Amino acid sequence: MPERPVRLIRTGRIESGLTQGLYHSLAKGMTESSDDTVILCSPSSPYLCIGYHQVLESILDIEVCKTLNLPIMRRWIGGGATLLDSNQIFYQCIFHNSRVPWRADKVYQMMLNAPVNVLNRIGLRGSLHAVNEVEANSLRIAGIGGGRVGEAMVVVGNLLLDFDYSLMSRVWKVPGQPFRDLALETMEERVGTLNILDCNHTLESLESYLTEAFAESLERPVHEAQLEREEIQVGKNTAIELASNEFLSLHRPSGEVKAMKSLKISANVFIHHIHLQLEGQVEEVSVRVDNGIIADLKTESPRKTNLRKFLIGTS
Repeated sequence: MPERPVRLIRTGRIESGLTQGLYHSLAKGMTESSDDTVILCSPSSPYLCIGYHQVLESILDIEVCKTLNLPIMRRWIGGGATLLDSNQIFYQCIFHNSRVPWRADKVYQMMLNAPVNVLNRIGLRGSLHAVNEVEANSLRIAGIGGGRVGEAMVVVGNLLLDFDYSLMSRVWKVPGQPFRDLALETMEERVGTLNILDCNHTLESLESYLTEAFAESLERPVHEAQLEREEIQVGKNTAIELASNEFLSLHRPSGEVKAMKSLKISANVFIHHIHLQLEGQVEEVSVRVDNGIIADLKTESPRKTNLRKFLIGTS
């Protein structure tokens, strides 16, 4: 029996909620008889999206988000909080779990070969790093999330034409300004965009490249299709659920919620807020850790020089 074709849907720019609602609703409704689907889309306006396991109030400053008029949604799959906007193209793979490898790393490889191949095709050094991080010229250029939703295996990601680093740093709920400053500097260094890499492409050209790359890399027939009217409506309803106060507050603990103490910037690069006792005094320090080694720090302590001498280069 010939293999069932993969449905590929190119939506272009659509309302922001639908960029989350569509793939979630397809995943939740998937059965073994459903079409495996790849969606290529881009949001018409900016919003924030947090991973399933994150505590909203410890990751994002809700009041700042309201002031900036940035809606927030929660995914059913993992990953960190990210700013999503019209300078990004999303690829969303929704496959029945019986038609993907059982090992997670093999699933990511299957789904992410296409964006990696696109990066190589447009003149960059594309690679898959640390299981599920897409890099271009050794810089992270995509946010990737994945996991099981009902009977579906879902892998979603993006390619960045441009990115508002400053805006992303403003919405974080941080333990202090040194943490924010160090995280922003590290993000600007470790997260790349096509514009920064002098690779001038449009969303439309990237969409065409991704269409070709998925057709080649999935090793199954791929046919382009349109969403059914019912699928769009269910996607809109699902988007409302993902942005509801009930779902956003899913993991909120009782009592005071403190700001995050750790933030992943890219594979093996983290910002941590620590308390350090030095010469009988406790100091608050924000440190950048690369591959388990402290590479930089920021603090408001007047003993900054001593702290730097003590910490830099230690594990």
